[in-house]
Amino acid sequence: MVGNKKRRFNISVLAVASAITVLAAILGMMMFMQFQLRKDQAVTLFVEKGSTLIQSFEAGFRGRPEMEDDSFYLQKLLMEVAQQPDIDYLVVTDEKGQIMADSDPSMLGGPYGLDLNLHQIAGSRNIRWRQAANQEGAGTFEVYRGFFPGDKKGSSMRWIVFLGFNMDKIEKASREDAYRMAVAAGILALIGSLAIVSLFLAQAYRLSQSSLSRITVFSEALVKNLPFGLLAVDQTGRIVACNDQAKPLLEDPCGEAIGKEASVVVLRPFFHILERVRGQAVLIEEEVILPGAGRTDQIWEVVVTVFSDEDVHKGKILLARNITAIRQMEREVARSRRLNAIASLAAGVAHEIRNPLSSIRGLAVYFKSRLAGNKDDEETADVMIAETERLNRVISQLIDFARPPVLKKVTVHPADLVRHTVRLVDKNAEINRVVIEVRADDHLPQVEIDPDRIKQALLNIFLNALAAMPNGGRLLVELTSHHALLKVTISDSGEGIKKEDLPRITDPYYTSKPSGTGLGLAIVQKILDAHGGSVHIESQEGMGTKVTLQFPVSAYERIKNEKSI
Repeated sequence: MVGNKKRRFNISVLAVASAITVLAAILGMMMFMQFQLRKDQAVTLFVEKGSTLIQSFEAGFRGRPEMEDDSFYLQKLLMEVAQQPDIDYLVVTDEKGQIMADSDPSMLGGPYGLDLNLHQIAGSRNIRWRQAANQEGAGTFEVYRGFFPGDKKGSSMRWIVFLGFNMDKIEKASREDAYRMAVAAGILALIGSLAIVSLFLAQAYRLSQSSLSRITVFSEALVKNLPFGLLAVDQTGRIVACNDQAKPLLEDPCGEAIGKEASVVVLRPFFHILERVRGQAVLIEEEVILPGAGRTDQIWEVVVTVFSDEDVHKGKILLARNITAIRQMEREVARSRRLNAIASLAAGVAHEIRNPLSSIRGLAVYFKSRLAGNKDDEETADVMIAETERLNRVISQLIDFARPPVLKKVTVHPADLVRHTVRLVDKNAEINRVVIEVRADDHLPQVEIDPDRIKQALLNIFLNALAAMPNGGRLLVELTSHHALLKVTISDSGEGIKKEDLPRITDPYYTSKPSGTGLGLAIVQKILDAHGGSVHIESQEGMGTKVTLQFPVSAYERIKNEKSI
């Protein structure tokens, strides 16, 4: 009997030891996968960011002034770009490795990258990368490729750009991940150790209570620090647990909501989802939209299920995460891709149409001269000429939209520019019986803008507003400033925009006008984006439309405002 008991005891110890070994193997695999995932994400992030910065750097150098010295402009532009956060250095070399520009001017003329095949790299646009250590001890992630600014003067340049990112934040995050995984491993080891010790101790009840207390503390800490909202409701419909992240789901603070009926304190959209979960092993996933305090509604991703003890229903759990920013980012990415594709297609189509269109117009002019004296034929030729000119204007708009805007910024007073633009539409306003009023704050700051481009954007908005008021109305233009921003608000009393049309009005080629091209507001958006500004449009059908443009003020005005503060 004694031998049998000892054998059973040894088998239990081996089982526990085997379980701990399996857990350790799983944890080690999870740690390896986590580190590998973090590394892959970091590489992808740095490569994409480096590619974007290099393209922006090329574009900036491509737009240099004609009279500017290339070397001086290259060094100045490079040092401006290198001031961005997380950049260790930015270097441009020729294909022989001689430094042409460096974020550390003392390195100019020296060698760099001689351990690489510089001749091959200089002729390629493919991004390459490598890792090295910087002087501060942190790692540096270096991306490099050929530099192709598109030289205006015709000289061929075979240069290479090297961009080094500081990996201190990434390495710090990796260390924090390692620490968290080590803590988790320690917790698992502790639980396993308790299981083994429990086999040797007779006081099983006291040890189980101690273990339960530890788990309770851990669970409370886990619930409190979850990155999403959590609500637990018992079988009577009362809230038994929640965390601070669930505050937007409740009428009362979390501490006060515990013990109350969920139907009283939980917001209606979330309570309705809780009510729909009644059976065992039911899982509901939905998105809930809550009206926001501003223009943006809040989007919540909600998961609801039941929790039970030995197949006995004990209550329900609701998890909710605010995904408004994620959805907005998805929309912006989709919109950017769509606009790029449309712009490329439009540029190609416009280029193919313009050449034969010029021939058609030339033939129409020729036939008009040949058929002089025949009134009907002359009128037909005039119609052909007018239509080709109209089509040519549309094609010019397509090309302007597809081409990246080149800004000629000057410092101007915004009120003078707005009043001058208003005078251009005075005649149209008089015909439509529309009263235009301009209100400008005293001491408005000056702004650094391309006046022609901004005038074009304002004209597009003014003409849209006048078209929305064919039977008369009021157009109000207000100019205000706040800190480093100038705000131009254009409000009309016209027909307004349908709710379903509002999200698409800045999309190219989307228009509700029979004779419109759908490029007006798309061009406005593109012009404001190029200026580092923004466009916000609010409208209700039958209640008019309000368009708000925001611009950064000039550097001089910004410094002056900071000194006055």
